[in-house]
Amino acid sequence: MKKKYKSILVYSGGEAIGDALYKLKFIQNLRYNFPDSKITWLAGQGKTEYSYSLKPITDKFLDEIVDNIKIGSNPCLELFKSSPIKKTYDVIIDTQTVILPTLILKKIKHKVFISASAKWIFSDLKPNNFSIKNSSLNYRLNTFIKLINNNEVKYFNGDIELEEKYTELTKKLLPKGQTYIGIAPGAGDKSKIWPLNKFIKLAKIQVDHNRIPVFFLGPDEKNLLEIIKQNIPKAIFPEWTTEALNSGLKGPILVIALAHQINVAIANDSGTGHMFATGGTKLISLFSKHNSIKYAPNAKKLLILDSKTWGGIDPNLIPLEEVEKSINKLL
Repeated sequence: MKKKYKSILVYSGGEAIGDALYKLKFIQNLRYNFPDSKITWLAGQGKTEYSYSLKPITDKFLDEIVDNIKIGSNPCLELFKSSPIKKTYDVIIDTQTVILPTLILKKIKHKVFISASAKWIFSDLKPNNFSIKNSSLNYRLNTFIKLINNNEVKYFNGDIELEEKYTELTKKLLPKGQTYIGIAPGAGDKSKIWPLNKFIKLAKIQVDHNRIPVFFLGPDEKNLLEIIKQNIPKAIFPEWTTEALNSGLKGPILVIALAHQINVAIANDSGTGHMFATGGTKLISLFSKHNSIKYAPNAKKLLILDSKTWGGIDPNLIPLEEVEKSINKLL
């Protein structure tokens, strides 16, 4: 018989945009499996984008978000103090694996505590296979659901529901009738960036095939706007159009909405790659220094090109020809 939990607390350190989008699938699955539970997300060591840029999306899945209370951020001091959270939860899920924050979290009153820290030693329920080293983060997160749900997970397969103002704007920016190839040449970590000249060459090939290169440039890549325009006059930059700028709509949700209109997208291992995946487009993800098994975006259709296949962690090792072949394969 399936257990019913009135309250579930999920703990994380905090989420920058890439992490937040990656974990969104877990949040959707958790809500799908426990539709009647009150789900609280506790970001104990820093802010979470679920309170800010992604709030319009996560409001449907999370009942409460707490990121103004420090839990596990200074564990040596917190270890000898009572928890600032006085509520009792039916279930606490610890999504991180550092022992001291786990011990701090366990001081919150609970009935069931789930944590993979120290090979699940602090966890009330444990999987049959304790190893998490070679598993994806997505797999580990879904394991938490399995443990409290009679060893099964129902997977949420619905699309992200966006406000109509976003969908209306994106239809104007990227009207139907064209083949759009989304290109995101940036990344927060500059060492993960495939060279710009390769992105430009790739875009020129798309123009030759009567496809429209659609570049996604964040505020940090604004300086690339004119360089790319000069090299590829037919490229478009939907976020930087007068219509988009005057609309006041911007940020991750606009990119997610635009991804609905894109046929195939290419991105470095970056937050924008996760936005493309969330938007439902087919995605080519360019990995280099990080583990592609662990951090692959939750795209409905995904091809990973990892520089380590070609001998190292330099993204430049990924051949242009392989990226072009991948576009044709997904189209």
